[in-house]
Formats: sequence, C-alpha cells, structure tokens
Amino acid sequence: MYIIAKDGSGDFTSIQAAIDAIPGGGRAPTILLLRMDEYQERVVVNKDNVRIIGEARDRTVITAKGCAKDLDANGNERGTFLSATFMVTGHNVEVENLTIRNDAGDGRDVGQAVAVYAAGDRGVWRNVRMIAHQDTLFCGPLMKKVVDFIAPRQGRAEVVESVGDSPLTFSRQYFEDCFIQGDVDFIFGPYRCWFERCTLFMNARGGLYTAANTPEDQPYGLVFHRCRLSGECAEGEAYLGRPWRKFSRTVFLECDMDEHVAPLGFHDWDEEKLVTERYAEYGTTGVRADQSTRHPKQKRMTETEAMGYTLSDVLGGWDNWHPQKRTPTYFLCGDSIMAPYAADRAPMTGWGQVLQRLLEEDAFVEDCAVNGRSSKSFVAEKRLNFIELCLREGDKLVISFAHNDEKPDAERSTDARITFPEYLGMYIDAARRQGAEPILVTPVARRHFDVSGQVVRTHGDYPDAIRSLADYRGVRLVDLEKATTALLQKLGEEGSKAIYCHVPHGHPNYPEGLADNSHLQLEGALRIASLFYALLRHPELPVEDFAAAQGADLTSLIAREDHVLC
Repeated sequence: MYIIAKDGSGDFTSIQAAIDAIPGGGRAPTILLLRMDEYQERVVVNKDNVRIIGEARDRTVITAKGCAKDLDANGNERGTFLSATFMVTGHNVEVENLTIRNDAGDGRDVGQAVAVYAAGDRGVWRNVRMIAHQDTLFCGPLMKKVVDFIAPRQGRAEVVESVGDSPLTFSRQYFEDCFIQGDVDFIFGPYRCWFERCTLFMNARGGLYTAANTPEDQPYGLVFHRCRLSGECAEGEAYLGRPWRKFSRTVFLECDMDEHVAPLGFHDWDEEKLVTERYAEYGTTGVRADQSTRHPKQKRMTETEAMGYTLSDVLGGWDNWHPQKRTPTYFLCGDSIMAPYAADRAPMTGWGQVLQRLLEEDAFVEDCAVNGRSSKSFVAEKRLNFIELCLREGDKLVISFAHNDEKPDAERSTDARITFPEYLGMYIDAARRQGAEPILVTPVARRHFDVSGQVVRTHGDYPDAIRSLADYRGVRLVDLEKATTALLQKLGEEGSKAIYCHVPHGHPNYPEGLADNSHLQLEGALRIASLFYALLRHPELPVEDFAAAQGADLTSLIAREDHVLC
C-alpha cells in the first residue's frame, strides 16, 4: 500500500509519481490511498492491477484544466482526447471514493474537456464523482495521437486509428454508485459499460446525457440500471442521448427520471445518425415515466426483452467477468516477523510476504505489517485508519502483535492485561465496521532453549491476552505461539536455526554474518505462513499436528520463492 499525501506525510506527494513507482507484474492489486486534499495534476494509470482509494469522496479531489482548445507546440488545437484529467490505460484498475474534475470551464468557451478517459479493460469505478461540462466521461480506446501525447504510459489499452468509427472492441467498464455531471454528450464512447445505481446530473446548459458510438457487430453499448437522472437545467432540456454514429446502443433499465429529462427521451444526431431500436428503455419511474411521448423509433422493451440485459450478458465476456463480485483481501497488521523485506535484506523474510503464494482460494494479500511497530504505535501512526478505508465486506483483517508491545519505550509499550487488549479491540471494531472479518494471531515464538533443551516461552502474558480477547469478542484465533513452540521443540536447538535468520559470514547482505532468533529466513517464513493458513482452515485440529507436518519437503517451493523474493 502506498500513501499519497501532498503534505509529505505519506510515501509520495504526487499520484503520478506513485503510479510510476509501481513495479507491475503482480496479480494482487497495488493499493494507492489518497489523503484528503486537492491534487492538481493530470494522471495516467498505465499499470495493471491497481486500486486507487480516496480518503473521503468529496474532499479527495483530482483536478486539471485541459480542454479541446488548448494549443500544441505547432499552434494547433489539441482536441477532445488530449484534454482528460484522469486517464486509465491499464487493465484491472479500480477507482473508489474520490472526485475527478475537469475545471477548464463551459464547453461554449473551451470546447470539450474530459474528466475521465477510461481506455483499459475490466475497469471498476465505485462511489466516484466525475464532474465537468462537455464530454465528462469517455469510455473507449486510444488513438495514435493520444499514445504519442501520454508516452511512455500507453499501458495495454486498445489502440485504433479513429475513435469515431472504432472497430469491434472488447474492453469493458463498470460503474457503481457514481455521480457523473456534465452537459453535452457527457457520457460517450464505444465500450461496453454498465452503470449501477449511478446519478447522472445535467448542468444548467442542458444537453444530452449520452452519446454512444457502439460498433455495429457489438451486442451491447451503454447500459444504465437503477440510475437516477436529474439536473439543474430548465425542465425538459436534458435528453437521454443521441447516436454518435449509426448502430449505437444505449439502454436505460428501471431508472428514475425527473422533470429535467426531455419528454422525447432520445434525440437524433443528424439526418444520418438516427435513433433506432438499439436505443431502448424499460421500467422507467419518476416524473418522466410516461413513454408515450418518447422518440417514435426507440424501443419500448418488454419484461422478457429486459431480462436479456443482465450484468453477466453485457460485461461477462470471454473471461466471465463479474465486476460486482470483489475478490476478498487479507490485510495483515503486524510487526517485523510478518512484514515484507526488500532484496537487500534477504534472506530475512516476513511470513506475510509469502502468504499470497500459499493461498488455495481466490483472494489477495496486502501485507501492511511494519518493522518495529506495536499494536499501539501502529494505531498512533494512523496505519489502522488507512487500512479501514480499504476494507470491504468479505475481507479479512489479520492482527498479530506482541514482540514490540513488550518493549519498555512509551511509544510502543502496552500492558498485556489492560491496554494491549484495548488496542487490539480497535482493530476488531475497524474490521467489523466495514463488514470484514477480524482474525487474531498469537506471536511467533522466539528461538530460545533452556539448558535441558526445552523451548522457553518469552512473550509473557501477551499470548494469553490474545486468546482471552478472541474468546470474549467471538473472534477467530490462530495460535501461532503454541504451534511454533511445538515446531521448535520438534526441530531442536540446532535444526530450528533453519527457521530463523542465521546467516554465515560472507553473505552479500550480511558480511559479518547474522544470528537472529526472532526474525525469519525464507524457509521459516514459508513454514510459518503455511502453519497460519492450515490453522486458519482447520481450527478444530490440535496445533501439534500441524507442527509435526512441517517436515514435508519444501525444497522446490523455497527455490521458487528464493528466485521471486531475492
């Protein structure tokens, strides 16, 4: 997770700088959390698998003033498609809980001015405000002049010679609970798009909500389901849309329309681009529910015909995409035993760092653990607040602290029986507020043996405090302290060195060697992560059974992970 904050308190002060820093290549999305502020920059999201989240929708704003009448180096007007404030050229990009504006002004003065240019495939937009005047939201491929303009940030978006007569396209966009404001043709393009529970708001100028240019062979275009159409223009000055080219498709299903909507509904573009039965309406409610005044050529859909317009039909595609079904994420909160390490720290590896590759389910892992943090300091640094903004129903919040809660300094120290469970309760509450599941995890045992060869428990009352809290709050518990103690006992004092970061002299990252009995090396991280996942899935079995099973051959997995991590 990257934090973007203009005041310098995060990882980046610029959204584009954060996007440029994403390494790419991973299946799990990189999360960018935008702190509340106004970011005056033009942004191109050219990486795949990115999730961008605003701290507060109305107070996290991305804005710019690009417009069609801006001049290039040769003194020529740049045109519509070089005006966008926010452009997505990567695939699997999700944008949530923020505002994107184009502040160039009225189209009568500046021409078209795009707020959002959605060019990638499998784009998801949730609770996003998109505000402009003429041409607010474009969903379609790139043209060569756009590629040249944004180079080297083309991403994997489709590229065509001309958007106006775009060939059959395969890219899709999904909008949920969004607010989209503009005036002339302000939702336009050839992509297949589904708008769920969105508000379309017409500016005072009046105009048309949509201008699709769906290719003739494409079965679906713009589909609006349970949306609300409103505005501030004069009554009847907001038209449902017009065809940018022949064969365009736009359908409104079960949408509520107030008095701003024109009784005619759809409008012809000119004498050649006419409304046809590919423009349709079903189940309209509100002041403009009466379809008797509608354009004579638009289709009045029957219930049976409307049933053929499902989200799966429109956006499913070759990969059976279900954008409304989020892939759940394991958010990991903890300290250096769980945290990720860079290559220059290898072979030191946090167990959260390797968990993704062990999951036998469709889920992501977001390792938010940080070296040196306690349950208290993690909260004080607002890390829990940031994670809560990202949590959604179905996610899991994995909570594992104690190593640094035991430390004496005031910034980290907690009392095992009083303040420690109080802080852990904050994590539980944060998860449950967002519909996520909290999971408490006792700390990994330190490698410490007494003279008789018995493992010495070093975490004091903290593990028992976690167990008691899990029982009291009805939270699932993964008892890693008990399981790793059993594992250490099984491996013995010498064999257990393979778990912890014992490195001989001469290692490139540790020339003097290292004998660390708290932190893990790769083999240990894999063993602990597999222990965690097994205990999570089979809580009814004794932890000693899992510890005994850790003797399985991990050679091939370790070799693979060593290549990936180092």
